[in-house]
Amino acid sequence: MKNRIITYILLGVLGVLPLTSCSDYLDKMPDDQLTLENVFSNRGNLERWLSYLYSVMPEFYIYDGPDAIGDELAPSVGWESQGFKAIQYQNGNWTPISPGVVTYWDKYPKAIRQAYTLIKYAHPLSDVSEKEVNYMKAECRFFIAYYHAMMAMTYGAVPIIREAAVELSGESLLLKQEPFDVVVDWAANELLEASRQLPASYDEANKYGRITSLICLAIRARLLTFAASQLVNPSPDGKGMDPEMQAMTNVDGVKIFNSTFNENHWKRAKDANKLLIEEAEKAGHALYKEYLSDGVTIDPFLSYQNMMMLRYKEGNTEIIFPRTKDNAGWFDDQALPRGAGGSGSLGVTQLLVDDFFMKNGKMPILGYNNSGNTQTVDINPESAYSETGYSTEDDVRATNWHYAVAGSKASGDSHVVAPKNTFNMYCNREPRFYISVVYNEQYHWGKGKATNFFFNGEDGQPSHDNPSAGYLIRKHVDPTFVHSTNTGSYKSRQGILYRLAEAYLSYAESALEYSIAKGTYDADKTDIVKYIDKIRERAGIPQYAAGEKKLGIPTDPEEMRKLIRRERRVEMNCEGGLRWFDLRRWKEAENVLNGNFYGMNMLAEKGNRDEFYKRVRYQTRKFKSYWWPIPQDEIDKNPNLKQMPGWMN
Repeated sequence: MKNRIITYILLGVLGVLPLTSCSDYLDKMPDDQLTLENVFSNRGNLERWLSYLYSVMPEFYIYDGPDAIGDELAPSVGWESQGFKAIQYQNGNWTPISPGVVTYWDKYPKAIRQAYTLIKYAHPLSDVSEKEVNYMKAECRFFIAYYHAMMAMTYGAVPIIREAAVELSGESLLLKQEPFDVVVDWAANELLEASRQLPASYDEANKYGRITSLICLAIRARLLTFAASQLVNPSPDGKGMDPEMQAMTNVDGVKIFNSTFNENHWKRAKDANKLLIEEAEKAGHALYKEYLSDGVTIDPFLSYQNMMMLRYKEGNTEIIFPRTKDNAGWFDDQALPRGAGGSGSLGVTQLLVDDFFMKNGKMPILGYNNSGNTQTVDINPESAYSETGYSTEDDVRATNWHYAVAGSKASGDSHVVAPKNTFNMYCNREPRFYISVVYNEQYHWGKGKATNFFFNGEDGQPSHDNPSAGYLIRKHVDPTFVHSTNTGSYKSRQGILYRLAEAYLSYAESALEYSIAKGTYDADKTDIVKYIDKIRERAGIPQYAAGEKKLGIPTDPEEMRKLIRRERRVEMNCEGGLRWFDLRRWKEAENVLNGNFYGMNMLAEKGNRDEFYKRVRYQTRKFKSYWWPIPQDEIDKNPNLKQMPGWMN
């Protein structure tokens, strides 16, 4: 009976293998019939079993997932009429019975139990060494902890699955939710132990994408940073934990969340991020950089663009956790303007556009003035930012990025990044802005001419396929992709689930928060800003403590907190839903993701150009909860589960 049950489970999970994301080593197709005995007595079947665990990893090139419910990626609001689930969630039209967007509870418990089964039954074969089997078991140990971590950071109150199920239904599946800190401690320890059993890298090319010790340390650092944050570790200077969270217990009456601030959580996060950085740099990882022809001057445009395009073997050692196969081509189609043959619907928000720094390293906007359907801004007078008029000369930078004007070639070390007659909002911005955003009237490589987001323009409304805020995403879109010829240099590119820049940013944040808790900011601030400056150096903007144009380290730790969060928002924009997790753990989501969203005036026609560049409301969002709801069918099946705050009515 037990063998038949595991066989049924295996056949079910192998059915999704076309979605597998690891290297060719893991691209295996299932046989028609398998038994428990021959699964673990045959190399091919063993690899198939392991490949399922990789196949359910979070997708990177996705636009109906966590990325789309933050405040960065902005799929067309017109897609709601087409049943697009992320827009329904944004607008508050969501309940525990709503399917899609975040589906971890549907996939991860099954994967966790599959991992336990491999650990229990896998053994050396004539063509599978004991060392390789031990690596596979350590990979399974990682996936068990990783998927627990993802569920804890998403749903808040989750059980710990400690063994494989021996039946398809019954008491062994009716697990109870455990305290958040217990789940975090357990998963963090499992990740640390798995890291000690795996190499930092593999020599075999076909194992690129397999779990390494550094991937284990990266997910552990991310988990501990989340667990130290305001949402679940409310600091004395914050507003405390929500009453519903404080009161929540499991079915046995055990409290799920600890509402007392623990400064050691930040120390633990700081130490975890530092350990990751040290081990990664020891293994040869570094921020990806490209240089001008002198071999010394960083090209910040191509560095940031190609960091998302190139693989480790192509010199991109910034990557720590790649998803080696992803649906990048489909993502590109949605991001291309309609006039270039794409859908022209995958945009970014005005909030993201506003948060990019100026080329002088300063914030452009200090605040907002919302008045119903319109919005104005308070401009930072030190930034050289403007929201009126058009540039009178080309903005030329030291770069070989050559996508801003027609006929430009990738040589010469000097190129126009914003030609004259560009709306001033988009002039004098930092390099990461130009690599991340496509704006109106900008030359587009796929069209061979400027975008036309004006009303009745070939890329604008009234079609429901349009960039609702007036922008399309450029970041991690193949810069050479041409829809009409279906050509492009990076069509089969990877996704990046973790890169070194995140570790730098998380270390700075955790070191800052720990220093605030201890009252030692003045003594620690040089160490805190060190890794932020590394990010800004690669980004081509003035640093705080280094360089000729250094801005100076803020004397106020609150100001430093704001700058670190802004740097993280800009550097990591639109990468795997990270922003959605950040807004939640910082307790900012209830303000940022609630209320009116503004963008450019998509109802303005080309003959009324100035009207387009006025901020108008295009959407009103409704924030419901800091936690994703546990699927109602899981609550119905398991009386030991309790629904999360915000979803019980």
